[in-house]
Amino acid sequence: MAKKTGKGEFSFSKIGDIIKDISVKSNIIVDDSDGEGTFIGTGIYMLNALFSKSILKGGVPTSRITALAGESGVGKSYLCYNIAREAQKQGYSVIYIDTEFSIQKQDLKNYGIDISDDRCKLLRSNKVEEIKVFLTQLLDQLKKAKADGYELPKVILFLDSAGQLASRKEVEDAIEGKDKADMSRAKAIKSLFRIINGDLGVLNIPMVVTNHTYFTQDFMPKEVMSGGTGLVYSASTIVFMSKAKLKTGEEDELDLSSSGIIVTAKSQKNRMAKPKKVKFHIDFSSGCNPYVGLDYFCTPENFELVGVAQGKVETNKIGEARFIPGGNRWYVAHLNKSVTTNQLFSSKVFTPQVLEALEPIIYDYFKYSSSTEIEQTEKEYEEMVAEEEKLYGTDLEEMDSDEFFN
Repeated sequence: MAKKTGKGEFSFSKIGDIIKDISVKSNIIVDDSDGEGTFIGTGIYMLNALFSKSILKGGVPTSRITALAGESGVGKSYLCYNIAREAQKQGYSVIYIDTEFSIQKQDLKNYGIDISDDRCKLLRSNKVEEIKVFLTQLLDQLKKAKADGYELPKVILFLDSAGQLASRKEVEDAIEGKDKADMSRAKAIKSLFRIINGDLGVLNIPMVVTNHTYFTQDFMPKEVMSGGTGLVYSASTIVFMSKAKLKTGEEDELDLSSSGIIVTAKSQKNRMAKPKKVKFHIDFSSGCNPYVGLDYFCTPENFELVGVAQGKVETNKIGEARFIPGGNRWYVAHLNKSVTTNQLFSSKVFTPQVLEALEPIIYDYFKYSSSTEIEQTEKEYEEMVAEEEKLYGTDLEEMDSDEFFN
């Protein structure tokens, strides 16, 4: 039997005080929040919901890595510019690492980004080791400043793209005229994200990474990200993007048979919202329409709440109005008239009041029903990753190239 000391109970709150004291000295995060976290909007309502359930308060999560993957020309960089603009509206400054050397800082102004020195830094390198050293040293300096009591500015990082990163060995082999597979690149990329992931969380810094994809040579080909599984494990949210031609009927003889692209964004990994897919448009002339996709929830069943649906309103003999679903035109209650689909996606139709009405409907659609559903989704994703790793071999990314060939 334990001997009583007479000092009373050592409560869990006292343990909490000890944890708090140790965490300050060791940069361990103590999460005292009881909400769903904070997000940065994408500028596209349905894409916000795909990431976080909410069309109004959602978007990419802060303090986590978000990956946007897809073929060339699918709109990954464009979406990064959108997120950068929206982040600045929320007080963030932007650090944009361009590994493709594809844009000038002055060009970012065309996407609504403030390029002044205290709001935006554009960096260029495509060597994974250089970027690893740079980000590690940057985050280390910020951690020291935080430990010294400084209030850090809100910062968001972009890496566009991971797929274009080359390893030092890959470059050296090319210079020496050696033409053999580089087994160090995937290992270096995995090391990069493994090192910085925790520091991003400590500093509450969000990071958006784009990556290329390719199809496996299996009997049933699957689309996977390039560069190994480093980003697969480190990113909290992964969205695959594909494209189709957008035709508005206004194309002229010089257009390449389309006015833009229809992007399908499919969530591959996400604990905050059910894996779904949404579509949005990128018009080469006018950019993104933020309202595309909301029509999916403007159904006759939701008409009383939302006030927008396909159909018409008829008045009977005693003056009672009744909504009758059907037809190709959309009846908009607050406008008291019908509009075509081409006229639907505008701020006149999707007013703040309509968006507020849609918010709980869309939120519930993307919400996990239970922890069991989350676990099942994660299990399916882990099985998919395990199959992907078979492409490389079980421990290939952890091996040096000399070990592999000896």
